[in-house]
Amino acid sequence: MPALMAEIRACLRLATPIVLAQLAMMGSRVADTIMAGRLSATDLAAVASGSSYWMILGLLVIGLANGLSPIVAQQRGGGEVPDRIGHYLQQCLWVAVVVGLVLLVLMQVTAAPLMQHLGLSEQGTASAAGYLRAVSLGSPAFAVMLVLRFGADGMGETRPFLLVGIIGLLVNVLLNYILMWGHWGAPQLGAVGCGYATAIADTVMLALFVIAYHTNRYLRALALFRRWVAPQWSTIRDWLVVGLPIAAMLTFEAGFFGATSLVMARFGDVPAAAHQIAINFSSVCFMVPLGFAFATTVRVGHAIGRGDPDAARRASWTGVALSLAFACFSAALILMIPEYIVRLYTASEQVAPLAVGLLFWAALFQVFDCLQASAAGALRGFKDTNWPMLITLVAYWGIGMPIGTVLAFGFGQGPNALWWGIIAGLGSAGVLLAWRLVRRSRVAQTL
Repeated sequence: MPALMAEIRACLRLATPIVLAQLAMMGSRVADTIMAGRLSATDLAAVASGSSYWMILGLLVIGLANGLSPIVAQQRGGGEVPDRIGHYLQQCLWVAVVVGLVLLVLMQVTAAPLMQHLGLSEQGTASAAGYLRAVSLGSPAFAVMLVLRFGADGMGETRPFLLVGIIGLLVNVLLNYILMWGHWGAPQLGAVGCGYATAIADTVMLALFVIAYHTNRYLRALALFRRWVAPQWSTIRDWLVVGLPIAAMLTFEAGFFGATSLVMARFGDVPAAAHQIAINFSSVCFMVPLGFAFATTVRVGHAIGRGDPDAARRASWTGVALSLAFACFSAALILMIPEYIVRLYTASEQVAPLAVGLLFWAALFQVFDCLQASAAGALRGFKDTNWPMLITLVAYWGIGMPIGTVLAFGFGQGPNALWWGIIAGLGSAGVLLAWRLVRRSRVAQTL
């Protein structure tokens, strides 16, 4: 029991800054949604559709960068010299620059053709494409910032991320106010202004992380920017072996949610806007178990690095338990005050009733969502990434998406059916990832 209580305290100490920072980052997305909703249902649908596509691609980069967290955590747990860890991170920065540029070009080229096939109004289509072209300008900064962020997480230094996240939120909201409404002499750009605000905020956050690597004692010891070395394939390959399955896993998950949002747009602007409200608030709640998952990855990685499988197993299930406890709280909150939640986003008499109904389904999937996130986070600490990738592919695209689309369109069940598919996908992923964690932690006990 003393060891368990010590693990709970350690996990909470590590997770709290991550959770608060994730909430700040998600606060930017919430602000985008709320402020777009205050403009019009068309602007809200444009931001909803554009951001769904952006997050499908963005989570591919997040997943790749997330592979650094268990690698760095195991290196630090094993007593690796700091400047060697810094050398490792530096190699990853080269890849991040290339990935960010590819993402920029891809979004510029595909924005208009894709948005034209979603069933939005003509104005909504133009705004969604403009939003994507604007937000893509921050892609290189976004990719590099993520490498610095997950490198710091792996070192156990999560407080810089908190400060960066809060400042990024403030910058994003201020620029939304200026560019979406045309205040202070700026042009009124609507949803497109929201995209520019996000790109600039990402660039500001990158600059802040660079400062953190020069001022934080533990991060400064990595000597990340002192001596640049040309890209070395052996180091990059080591990262990709761990990071690419995580990237694929998060892309399957993000693609599932993003594709559901895109399919929802086929029912029109009002259902798309209502769906965005429900999924956006669910995403806010998800930031807490996601923070626990990131912290669990680091705790498990440190334990594996120092050769302590008992501590790794304890850290794994502590993270899962804390996430499930929060799931019960978030589900109860959504069920008790759905009308108040919706009023935060919109006053539309058309959108609000449908959004309230969708929030009911959001409450039901909280336990499954928290279970899959925390179990996946623990598995990443073991560098177990291939099985979770396969599990999410089957759960989301082999179970959840077919169920939702067939019921919605084949059986005429409408927007609610797409959320039934979400519940089926998350439920399958949660159960299967928990099963994998049971097996993996048992193997660790025998090592």
